[in-house]
Amino acid sequence: MSTSERDALKRIFGNTGFLIAGRATNAICSFVYIAWAVRALGLSQFGVLMLVTTFGAAVSQATHLLSWQPLLHYGTDPFTNGRKAQFSRVLAFCIRADYISGGVGWLVGTLGVALFGTYMGWPAADQGAACAYMLTIAFMNTSWSAGVFRLCNSFWLTMLTDLSGALVRTVGSGIGFMYHMGLDYYLLVWSMTQLIMFLSSTWLGWMQLRHTGGTLRFSLFTPLKTGDAPGIWRFTLSTSCNHLLGSVFNQFGTLLVGGILGPADAAVYRVSRQIGEGIAKPAQLMMPALYPEFIRLREEQDWYGIKRVTIKLFLMIGGFSVLLMGVAMAVGNILLTWMLHVHWHGGRSLIMLMLGSAILGLGVVPLEPLLTVIGQVSQVLKGRIIVTLTYLPLVYGMTMAWHLEGAAAAADVAGLIMLAVCLRPVVAWFRRMAPGRRPTATATGDVPPATVPSVPEKSTGM
Repeated sequence: MSTSERDALKRIFGNTGFLIAGRATNAICSFVYIAWAVRALGLSQFGVLMLVTTFGAAVSQATHLLSWQPLLHYGTDPFTNGRKAQFSRVLAFCIRADYISGGVGWLVGTLGVALFGTYMGWPAADQGAACAYMLTIAFMNTSWSAGVFRLCNSFWLTMLTDLSGALVRTVGSGIGFMYHMGLDYYLLVWSMTQLIMFLSSTWLGWMQLRHTGGTLRFSLFTPLKTGDAPGIWRFTLSTSCNHLLGSVFNQFGTLLVGGILGPADAAVYRVSRQIGEGIAKPAQLMMPALYPEFIRLREEQDWYGIKRVTIKLFLMIGGFSVLLMGVAMAVGNILLTWMLHVHWHGGRSLIMLMLGSAILGLGVVPLEPLLTVIGQVSQVLKGRIIVTLTYLPLVYGMTMAWHLEGAAAAADVAGLIMLAVCLRPVVAWFRRMAPGRRPTATATGDVPPATVPSVPEKSTGM
C-alpha cells in the first residue's frame, strides 16, 4: 500500500472517529430524551411531535442547497495554495446558498402545514404550534461551516456542534418530563436545539478560518468571477437534488406511514428506524470523511489509490455489517421497548428490517462521494430518481398490505436498488482508469507519466 493510501485511510478513520464520538453522544442522549418525551406526552402526542419535526427536517433537506460539497470541490485548491480572494468568493457563494435556501424552506414548510397538516394526521389544535415550528427550518442548515471543518481537517468541531445540540435537547426534555409539559414546549425544545447548533457551528467555522487561513477579506455579497468555479451552480444543484431525493426516502416514508396508520404507528416506525440507523451510524459517518480524501487523491491523479481505498472500505463495511446484525438481534427490541415505554409485538423483526435497509445504505457510503468527486454525480442522481419513483408507491402498497413490516421491507427493496445503480458505474470507471493491479513501478505512489490516464473533468457529468 502506498504512503498516500495509508495516509488517506488514517485520516478517514481518524475523522470518522470524531464524527462517531459526536453522534454516539447524541444517540445516548436520544435514548434518554425520547423516553422522557414519550412519558411526558404519551405515545399519540409523541407521534405528533415526531411527525412535525420529521416534516420540518424533510422540508429542510428538500430545500437547502448542499453548499459544503461545492466548498470542498471548488475551494480546496485556492485554500491550499493561498489564493484567499478566490476562496473568499467561493465561500460567500456557499453562505448565500445556505441562507437563501433556509428562507425558502421556512416558507415552504409553513405553507405545507397550512395545506396538508390534516392529511398528515395532525390534530387541528396542534397545527398552529407546528406552523410556528417551521421557522426552525431557516436555521437548520449549517452546511458551509461543515465544509470549513472538513476542508481544514477539523472534524472534531463537528463533534462539538453535535454535543451542544444533544445537551440542549436532553436538558430541555428532562425539565419537560419533571414538570409535565405539553407538545408546544417540546416543539420549542427541538427548535432551540437547532438554533444552538446553528450558532455554535457558525462561530466555530469563523474561528477555524481565522486560525487556519488567516484574515480573509470577506463580503457576503461578493460575486464569483469568471474562472473561480466553473459549473458551480450545476454541481450544487445536482448534489442538492441528490440530497433532496434522499430526504424523500428517509423522511417522507415516515410521513406516509403516519398518514396511513396514524401517529402512534408512525412513532413506532420512526423510532425503530432510528434504532436501526443508529446501530449502523458509525459506518455511515464515514461518508463526510471520504470527500476530502478522494479530492486529494484525484488532484494527485492517483486512480489506483482511490481504487484500493474504496475496496478496503467495502471489505470493512461487509465485516461490520455482520456484527451489526448480531447487535440488532440481541438488543434491538429491548431498546424499542425502553424508548417507547410499551412492548410492540414484532419489534425485533421490524428493527431487523430497518437495519437491513441501513446496511444496504452502507454499501453506498464509499460509492456516492467517489462518483461525485470523479464528475459522475449524475449517476447518483439517477439512482435517487429510480429509488424515489419505486419507493413511494411501494411503501404505500406494502404498508396497506402488511402495516409496519411492509413499510420496512419497502425500504430494503429501495436500498438494494440504490446500491446496484451506484455500483455499476464505479466498476466501469475502475476498469477504465485503474485496470487490474497497480503497476510495480508505482509501488511508491509515483505514477509514471506514460501510465497516467487523462484527468476526468470536474463537472457533474449531466
